[in-house]
Amino acid sequence: MRDNFDSIEKLRFIHGLMKKEVEELIKFVSSCKLNVSETSTPPMDVVINDDEVIIFVELAGLTTKDFTVYQYDDLVIIEGVRPKVDIPNISFVRVEREHVRFKRVLRLPFIVNDFETKAKLKDGVLEIRILRDSNGCDF
Repeated sequence: MRDNFDSIEKLRFIHGLMKKEVEELIKFVSSCKLNVSETSTPPMDVVINDDEVIIFVELAGLTTKDFTVYQYDDLVIIEGVRPKVDIPNISFVRVEREHVRFKRVLRLPFIVNDFETKAKLKDGVLEIRILRDSNGCDF
């Protein structure tokens, strides 16, 4: 019976330590002037049907000058930089849109027709449509 009691006491002790660490982390993050960001990678959705791949990438606030899309063999590479907001005589209260480089790489599931790729940026979402090569075989 004593072993069971010791195990419970150890769990309570570890829980207390973890709770203290989490509370200190929350306090630290709350006191930072700049918000801690989880990622600089833009979200991406990929849809595949019989004859094409459709890629949606969230690039809010960017123009076509801010990123580049490459297609090489079975890879699609989207890379760029989120521009820095430059307004004189201001101080930020919160910053979540980082000024950072980003890169997304997607391996396509089949051989594609290099000449039939189309892309458009509308309302902050990049849509890329890549047709399957009817003469090629799948990977």
